[in-house]
Amino acid sequence: MNKYLIISLLAALPLCTLAGENDSLSTTVYSDSTSLVADSIYSVNDLADIEEVVELENCDNAIYLSYDLTHFEYNKIPVDEDLFRSHVSTRDFQVSMDYNPLVKTQIDYFGTRWQTKLKEMVTKSQYFFPLYEEILSEYNMPLEIKYLSIIESGLNPYARSRCGAVGAWQFMPATGKIFDLEINSKIDERRSLEKSTRAACIYLNQMHDQYGDWLVALASYNCGPGNVRKAMRLSGKSDFWGIYKYLPRETQNYVPKFIAMTYMMNFYDEYGIVPSPYDNPLFQYQKVYCKEGLNFEVIAEMVGVKKALLLQYNPELKVAEIPYKGDGYELNLPYDVSYLFYENEEQIVALSVIKEEERKLEEARRPTPRYYTVRRGESLGVIARKMNCSVSQLKQWNGIKGSLIYPNQRLKVYRTS
Repeated sequence: MNKYLIISLLAALPLCTLAGENDSLSTTVYSDSTSLVADSIYSVNDLADIEEVVELENCDNAIYLSYDLTHFEYNKIPVDEDLFRSHVSTRDFQVSMDYNPLVKTQIDYFGTRWQTKLKEMVTKSQYFFPLYEEILSEYNMPLEIKYLSIIESGLNPYARSRCGAVGAWQFMPATGKIFDLEINSKIDERRSLEKSTRAACIYLNQMHDQYGDWLVALASYNCGPGNVRKAMRLSGKSDFWGIYKYLPRETQNYVPKFIAMTYMMNFYDEYGIVPSPYDNPLFQYQKVYCKEGLNFEVIAEMVGVKKALLLQYNPELKVAEIPYKGDGYELNLPYDVSYLFYENEEQIVALSVIKEEERKLEEARRPTPRYYTVRRGESLGVIARKMNCSVSQLKQWNGIKGSLIYPNQRLKVYRTS
């Protein structure tokens, strides 16, 4: 039977550490991560191998991982209200962990049909939760709110819903901007784990201050305060279960899902469920401080990372440019090459100056563009014919990847002859 050893970087590497040695967030995350995960993680193909692996490696703190699923009769987790409350009483939850048939249905779903993803979330959470807990603590919020990000996105900073919500915390564009998340053609801070988590904390704290109930605050996060106020008015109640029938269907399921996910993420092992291997190097990074003027491509070249890969390490960036604001920008670099940034910083500065001079010269040679305002019903093809250019040129000049344009959008047009 095949067995393989995964030497976990989780114990050694923080989710993110800042460049400065005295940075408190960096230090705390590193400390927390070592206490949350074992020194080594083993992956086994069968639970029967566990004793043999422990004997061979003699590693008391090992965490065992397996792709194998634990099967339950009738696809139901063997938990009743007494066992649920007994388990929950061992945790210091601040959000009310209520048990009822709605919650039980979701527990059964996450523990059986969704078990493959649940196993992945347990392992993946070791990368995300140290940062989440640091920020939640900063805002004096219940730490179990971190499980909401699993419900929202499966801990995926690139997640995008059909209605346009983006990021690990699934902010719509308008809501993101309300909470100071920058969204433009070059950056989408909804995809930043740190910035979107802070925005989620601010939003949820505001809702909790308004309603005095975390379950109602969670409902508001899903359907908006307007729908919550309407449900309260129609029901005459102010608690979640009191307004439940008057909430949108999705929100009716949303809070039971949160309670069920919180329960299963804490007590999966009570039912013989074993986390699955999940090793994504994109979550093993270190932040470096980029002074204004440093060039993204130069940095990538000097640390030996392809530009496309470096973009993946920085989910909030849409293009290979550093969006400097004020004093500079914190860029995520692969942990194992981050030292090269500091070793070559002088050369990076010098080459960035050269790149900037080349850019200015090229811009000076470029003809001054005209601007065309898109009218309702016009397509790129129609505009290209009007302006005596090609569709591909219009796309290139305006950074358009698809074919979608909007009324009143201003398009750059250069002379082609």
